[in-house]
Amino acid sequence: MKTKKLLSVLLAALMVSAVVTSCGGDEGTSSSAEGSTASTASTAEASGSESSGEETPVEIKITRPLFFGDASENLELKEQWMQMVEEKYGVKVSVNYLPRNEYTQKINLLMTSDSVEGLVGVFSTNEILNYKDMGVIEPINTYLENNETWKSMPEDMQNLYLFDGELWGLPAGYASNLFTRTVRKDWLDNLNMEVPTNLDELYDMAYAFTYNDPDGNGVDDTYGLTASGTWNLQDIFQAFGARLDSSGSGSIAYDPIENCWVDSMLKPEMVDCLTYLNKMYEEGLLDPELFTNSGSNMREKFWSGEYGSTYYWLGFSGESTPYLTKITPDVEFAEIPYLTGNIDHDINCAWYSTVPYVMVADTPDADKMVQEFVDLALGSQESHFDFAYGIEGTTYRVEGNTVYTLVDEATDTPMTTPSLTTYIPAYYDDFTFLTDGLSEEEEQTAIDLLNFKKSVVADGLESGGIFRLTELTTTPFSDTYLMIQADITTAFETAVSSAITGTAEPQAAVDKYLSEVKALGGQDVLDEANEAAGLTGTLSY
Repeated sequence: MKTKKLLSVLLAALMVSAVVTSCGGDEGTSSSAEGSTASTASTAEASGSESSGEETPVEIKITRPLFFGDASENLELKEQWMQMVEEKYGVKVSVNYLPRNEYTQKINLLMTSDSVEGLVGVFSTNEILNYKDMGVIEPINTYLENNETWKSMPEDMQNLYLFDGELWGLPAGYASNLFTRTVRKDWLDNLNMEVPTNLDELYDMAYAFTYNDPDGNGVDDTYGLTASGTWNLQDIFQAFGARLDSSGSGSIAYDPIENCWVDSMLKPEMVDCLTYLNKMYEEGLLDPELFTNSGSNMREKFWSGEYGSTYYWLGFSGESTPYLTKITPDVEFAEIPYLTGNIDHDINCAWYSTVPYVMVADTPDADKMVQEFVDLALGSQESHFDFAYGIEGTTYRVEGNTVYTLVDEATDTPMTTPSLTTYIPAYYDDFTFLTDGLSEEEEQTAIDLLNFKKSVVADGLESGGIFRLTELTTTPFSDTYLMIQADITTAFETAVSSAITGTAEPQAAVDKYLSEVKALGGQDVLDEANEAAGLTGTLSY
């Protein structure tokens, strides 16, 4: 029971800044786009929109995954929530809850076949730009020109998806996200070692975790770093000054030192980085399956006590606690926001994450729908929590300045939520988010984790070790990139994996990559991305 409760604590704590990115799920039914729902009366006045009582009521149509779990889960709860919103706010909301594992494929089909209307949830800026270029979505800035709720949001949030002077995406929340390196602090203590701060110390830690029996069981069964591709090695690339993109899956990235878009493969530091990683690989300090591991494989290797470190979401130490306390009750973790190496400032990046929506082109009453949604999802603390956490008294409760996610008695886990919006600073900064029914000690654990997550970004920005990415520096705005991204990614993965595993010399692997990407049109990608961001490039193929 305690292990389940601890997991609940940490899952609830992580919900504050989470963005829907998980995979998998079952097939299920959906409402709205695949089966029409009757429209009922709503009033713009009830949601705060400026309108007269004479206006035709509008039905807010939303398509997205993971609405109270996956498509086939919690069907009764899904319907209860939509009924609750209509009764409480006088607004009809129909959610088309598609299965997560087929979501992108289904949305693309619905978009291109003109079979969906309203607000559609997406996962990335690239999707927004693709749909914009295809002409299947429309800008929404004119709909929000006089919306007081929208104008009260942070300016950066209002401009997040502003392209070519028009707003093409609606961010329903505004949270800071960051990756950090999580390490076994109890292993370091057992070895009388300090938490690493630079590349040399990271190597020493990985070596000691692999060969010096950090768990003290007398068995040679522990290792240094696990990873699922380069995603979980980003801090090493960053410290060398050979940074990767915001997803850690490619070398075309914004470089704050150069203050422009670069391909880090053009920098000599990349060869040094790949040589360092190859040394770790050859000495058994780095997971030999890093290029075949899935994310779940990587997490399991850390949670099983086999590996002592990985690079993952901020707060991963909290998510890991309930797993590793089964093995080591006194387990402790440290999270390293960034490592120094060739550079000592602007090393790791933080970015704003959200639940982004687009408006399907030619949707009837699109203006009213956008305004109603903004006024409900963002307009008041009460309605915002309903859109984020569900039904007050059923899936969550508010007590003072604490929001409690209620526990499902059947499973002893937190109730699922609608997750139609996420963090809004004005509503979250003074609140604590917990799971209901925790002991005083468990509540303090969750509060400490929340406070830690809030402080890491703030402290890192103040110290200069962390910088913020904007949309113009998160994804290269380049038509050429959209066309050749898959080929560039393949060339990058081939070069990096061959260099790290030793099937090619690092310099030879980099040279082969550069030749391929130059032929694909890599220079056009850099030139277009820099021009869009108003920057001047410094590197060329």
